[in-house]
Amino acid sequence: MQNYRRNLPSVYRKPERTLEITGSALPRWTPPYIDMLPQGEDTRPVLIPISLEGQETIGQPYRYVVQCRTDIEAPTYPDIITLDLDSIVGTDATVSIDIPGKGTFIPGMPGDTGRGNIGFCVREISGMVTHARYVRHDDRAIVYEFVIEPALAKARKGCNYRIFQNRTVIEVIESILADYSMSVDWRISGPLVIDHYPTRDLIRQHFESDATCFQRLCEHYGLFYWFEHSNTYHRIVIADTMGAFHPHGEAYETIRFSTGDRTDEEHIDRLEVISTQTEGKVTVVDHDYTRPRLARNNFPLREDSEDPRNTAEADQEFYTYANVSQPLQGAQGLNGRKNDVDREAQFVALVRMQALRRKGLCAKGHGNMRGLMTGFTFELVEHPYGKANQEYLVVSTRLKITEVDQTSSAGQEFSCETSFKVQPVHEYFRMPHETPWPQVGVERAIVTGPDGREMWTDSYGRICCQPVPDREGNFDHNSFIWVSPMQPWQHGQTGTAAVPRIGSEIYLGYVNGNPDMPVMLGSTVNASNQPGWQLPRNQWLSGLRSRMQGGVSSNHLALDDTKGKQQAQLASDHGKSSLSVGYNTRIDGNDGRQDARGEGFELRTDLWGVLRAAMGLLLTTVARSGAAGKVKEMGETVARLTQARAQHEDLSRLALQHNAQTLDASQAEAAGTIRAQNDAIRGNAGNGNDFPELTRPDMVLASAAGIATTATDNTHMASQNDHAVTAGRDVSYSAARSYHVAAKGAVSLFAYQQGMKFIAAKGAWVAQAQSGPMSLAALGDVTISSSNGEVVITASKRVWIGANGSYIDISGSGITNGSPGPILEKTPSWDVPGADAQVRHFPPFGSGTPTDDHIHSL
Repeated sequence: MQNYRRNLPSVYRKPERTLEITGSALPRWTPPYIDMLPQGEDTRPVLIPISLEGQETIGQPYRYVVQCRTDIEAPTYPDIITLDLDSIVGTDATVSIDIPGKGTFIPGMPGDTGRGNIGFCVREISGMVTHARYVRHDDRAIVYEFVIEPALAKARKGCNYRIFQNRTVIEVIESILADYSMSVDWRISGPLVIDHYPTRDLIRQHFESDATCFQRLCEHYGLFYWFEHSNTYHRIVIADTMGAFHPHGEAYETIRFSTGDRTDEEHIDRLEVISTQTEGKVTVVDHDYTRPRLARNNFPLREDSEDPRNTAEADQEFYTYANVSQPLQGAQGLNGRKNDVDREAQFVALVRMQALRRKGLCAKGHGNMRGLMTGFTFELVEHPYGKANQEYLVVSTRLKITEVDQTSSAGQEFSCETSFKVQPVHEYFRMPHETPWPQVGVERAIVTGPDGREMWTDSYGRICCQPVPDREGNFDHNSFIWVSPMQPWQHGQTGTAAVPRIGSEIYLGYVNGNPDMPVMLGSTVNASNQPGWQLPRNQWLSGLRSRMQGGVSSNHLALDDTKGKQQAQLASDHGKSSLSVGYNTRIDGNDGRQDARGEGFELRTDLWGVLRAAMGLLLTTVARSGAAGKVKEMGETVARLTQARAQHEDLSRLALQHNAQTLDASQAEAAGTIRAQNDAIRGNAGNGNDFPELTRPDMVLASAAGIATTATDNTHMASQNDHAVTAGRDVSYSAARSYHVAAKGAVSLFAYQQGMKFIAAKGAWVAQAQSGPMSLAALGDVTISSSNGEVVITASKRVWIGANGSYIDISGSGITNGSPGPILEKTPSWDVPGADAQVRHFPPFGSGTPTDDHIHSL
C-alpha cells in the first residue's frame, strides 16, 4: 500500500482502499492499466479485505481475523479466485492499514499551523496465516476468511521436554524461540536489584508447549513482550524496562478526548478510569540446604517487597515460594560459584509486587484510532476528569475495521472501532502471573556418571542422572544437575548412607512439584538390575545387600522370616565372615537361602576373629529363657564364685593351722584377690544403678554345665597377679609327657583328709632343698626302703639317729652310740681291723635368678 503522492513521499495521498492484504501464497493479478498503479506495483491482489478484527495484548500473541472478497475486477478464472486453502495456511501475510494522520490542510496558515495529515503512515499487521476458511460464494465474488497470528502461535502447538543447564533465562528463551521465523528485539536493562540475570543450574521445559514455557519464564523473571510490524515482517520485542516502550508517531503521540464527532482527527470518545484494591506486600521464602536454617536464630532465606497503593486497607500480604534456590547443583558442583540467592529472592518479590500493584490503576476506553498500537505510549488531553490527562502505556487493543464494499448493493460503509486498556506510564508494567508452573509428580531416571566409573557422587552424597524422557542427554555426568537422594534418616553425620550406582533406575520427585527442584525418592528394579536375592523363592528375605567395587562379592544384612526358621544374618563374602542369629540357614549371593546349618547363633570367619569389650565381658550358658532379666544379670554365677571364694578361704585357714603355709606365703592373699574380683563382678546396686554388674573390665566365663577347652597346639593361661583355681570336688591334671611346676616363692601342698602320694613309676624321684633344710615328719611310721638297691643316708657334717633316748651320732670325728638302756649287737663275728673312711659325693645344686620384668609385664 502507498498513501503518498508519487515522487512526494511527504505529501499524503489517500489510497483507493483503507485495507490491503498481501502474502507469499495469496494470488495477484495484472490489470490492463498498469500505468495507473502506484510506482513499483505491477500487479494487484486478487483478495480485497472487507473487514478486520483482532486483539493485541502485552504478554500475549495477537490474533486478527480478516475477511476478504475476490476483486470483482479481476478475471474470474478458477485458478485465480478459487484458492487452495492448505497452500495458504502456514504462510506469511500482511494487512496494510492506511493511517491518514490528524488534521486537515488549511492553505494560507503561517508555518505548520495549517498542516494536515500529521503523522500519516501505513500500519502493518504481519504474521502467519494459521486458519483459512471459505465463507460464501455470490454472483460476482468469493469471500474468504483468514486468521493472522505471529510465528509464536506455532509455539502453542506441540509439546516438548527439554533440560537447560547453566544458562540464564535470556539464553533459555533464545533457545526456545530459535526455531520460529521471527526476529527478536531485546530491550533488556537487567534486573533492578542485581547486575545481571543469573546463570541457573537448571531450567526445565516439562512436557509443555514452547509458548507455555516461554510465557511462564517471562512472568516469573519479570520480562514482558509484544509485537511490532514493518516491511511485511513482524518481530517480538522482549523487554524488562519501561524505557523499552516507545511513543506513538506524530498521529497518536497526543490523543484528544471528545464525545462529539471530530471529522479531521481520530479521538477517544469514552474513557473509564478504574482504581482497584491490591496487595501491598509480597514476601517470598526459599531454602538452600548448603546454608540451611536449623534454628530460630539463623537468618531465613526470606525477602519481601512492600509498595502499597494509596488506598485504604492496602496492606494485604502475598506470601509465596521464591523458587530461586540452587544449592550448587550445576556442572561444577560444590566447587561452583554460589549465586546471590538473597538478591535473587528480592528481585522475585519485587517482580511479584509490581505485577500485583499494576492492576490497581488502569483505564479502559474506546475510540476510532485505527493506528493505536499495543506496546506504545501516548498522552491523553482534554478529558474532563483531570487526573485522567496523563501519559499512558497501551496494554491491549481490540481493533474492528469495516471496509467499504466494492458493490454498492452490499451497503457496507467504512467504520473503525478501537477498544483499549491502558495504564499510567509511571506504574511499572509486569505481566500477571497466570501461567501455572508444571506440577511434576514422580519421574523415572537412570543414574549416570563418567565413563568407566561405577559410582559418581560428591560430599553431599548427591548423584547425577538422566531422566528417561530426555532426548538430548549423553548418559554421563553432564546429563543433569546434582540430585540429592532422599534417605530415611540424615542428621549430624549420622543416618543411612547408600549411594546409587551408575546404571541404577531411580524415581525423581520434585519439591512443591517444581520441575526445577528435583530430589531422588528411591530406586527400583528393572531387567538389568534385579533384586538382591532371587524372587519369589526368597520372598521371606528382607534386608540389604551390597556389591564389591569392580567385582561380584557382596555384603548383606538379611532378615529371614521363613516360618519356624527365622534368622537375622550379617555377612561379608570377605573371609566368609558372618553373624547368624536364630535358625541358621546359609544365605549365599543372589541365590539367597541354601542349606540349614543349625540353631542359635554363629559368629564365624575364614580369617581372624576378635571379641573385645572395654568395660567387661560375660560369656555364659546360664539360661535366661525368653530374654528375661537384665543383660548382665548373673546371680547364679556370682553365687558359685562366692562359694568358691569361701572354700578357698577355709582351706587356706586349715593349711595355716597345719603349718602347710605361713602368713607370708599362703593362699590368704589370693583369697582376698578373689573376694575383690567377686565384688567387682557383682557390683553395687542401688542409687538408680539398675545394671551394677562388671564394675571393672573383667571377663567372666560361666557355664550351667561344664567348660571344655582343647587346642591342637598349646594352651597358656597367665595372670599378672594371682591365679586361683577352685574345684568343689577334684582337681585332676593329666600330662602325656611331663608335669612341671615352678614358683618364684614357695610351693605348698596341703591335703586335709586323705594324705598325699608322690609316685615315680619310672625314673628317679628326687627331693631337694637347695638352699635350706628339709624336714620329713609323720604322726605315724616313716618308712624308707629300696626294693632293689641301696638306702644311702649321708651328710657333710653329721647324721644323728635316735629313738626314745637312744641314739647314734655319726660325724667326721667319730661315731657315738648312746642309750639309757643296754646296747645289744648281734653278729656272728666282730672285726676291728683299724681306722677307715668313705666319702659319698653330694648331688649338684642348680642356681639362677628370676627376671622380674617377665612377671610384671603380663
